[in-house]
Amino acid sequence: MKLVVVADDLTGALDSSVAFAERGLKVLCALSLSELKEAMDGGADVVAVSTGSREIEREEAIVRVKSALSVIKAHVHGEKVRIFKKVDSRLKGHVADEIRALGFSAEQTIVCPAIPRLGRFVSNGFLAGEGVVEPIDVAAVSGLPASCCIEADSQSDIEAAIKDFPEDGLFVGAAGLAEALALRIAPEPRKDSMPSPEAPALFAIGSRDPVTLVQLEAFETAAAPNGVVPTPLKWDEDVKVIQMTPGTTVVSGQEAGACFADGIADWIAETRPRTFLGCGGESAAAICARLHIGILQVIGEVLPGLPLSKSTGNGDDMFIITKSGGFGSKDTLVKLAAKLVKK
Repeated sequence: MKLVVVADDLTGALDSSVAFAERGLKVLCALSLSELKEAMDGGADVVAVSTGSREIEREEAIVRVKSALSVIKAHVHGEKVRIFKKVDSRLKGHVADEIRALGFSAEQTIVCPAIPRLGRFVSNGFLAGEGVVEPIDVAAVSGLPASCCIEADSQSDIEAAIKDFPEDGLFVGAAGLAEALALRIAPEPRKDSMPSPEAPALFAIGSRDPVTLVQLEAFETAAAPNGVVPTPLKWDEDVKVIQMTPGTTVVSGQEAGACFADGIADWIAETRPRTFLGCGGESAAAICARLHIGILQVIGEVLPGLPLSKSTGNGDDMFIITKSGGFGSKDTLVKLAAKLVKK
């Protein structure tokens, strides 16, 4: 095993580990800690795990990251293995606490949340660019000295910065750092061609991020107020979009999310789409859980920031695409719909 990715949500686990699939490596992603051991026993070059810890209390987030570390150490039996701590590219969540929970010193750690190809950079220690409203002090949020932070105006900056960094150190960052590390581990590009997602497709939009809302303007969506999804029905379109929206009453985000996941799982069971897009890390993870999907094999990237996967173990050959709410240009979902192949 060449690397383990520890991410605080599902979309992060996938959009970072996909860089390694793009270099021809076998990548498995455990959707929760309970599947991590099985994923690590699956003969993969790279294993990713979602701790689901971004939106929970700080103390529980620390416990989950430490639990992941325990499983990793038990599997490698004292051998060295690279650990990549995936953090949100806008540094949301318990970033500093989760980094500390992995037990590396500052001297053993390097951090870079930049994704140059998606327009996010680190300059003078501040993260800025596409989707970042105000520049973010990377050292302050990560709890690491400024000397640990990579300045990144381009992807080549990241590649140069990690060239001589020890393999058994801690890599902290987002897709840009993952891509640089993938190039270092597997310099040759993949030799096989990636399959295309197929129509019909169900897009389940649980995110309320302004970036995603702009991407939906080109679609006629079916509303799911407070997560209440319309009754499943057959449809003739290549794409059906169901969007979680505010309801007439106020409910907790947890309640709405659970209701949305239940409803989308029913839609999938009833209509059997060939491709499922889950937008928003918590939503995607909850829906997969309802479908009894615990481990995904990451295939590649269908568009920037949109990894394509398939389930392992449950016999379903549906394509699964995940997207972070804050990722993509305004025409990302339109471009995705155009890539769907009719069988």
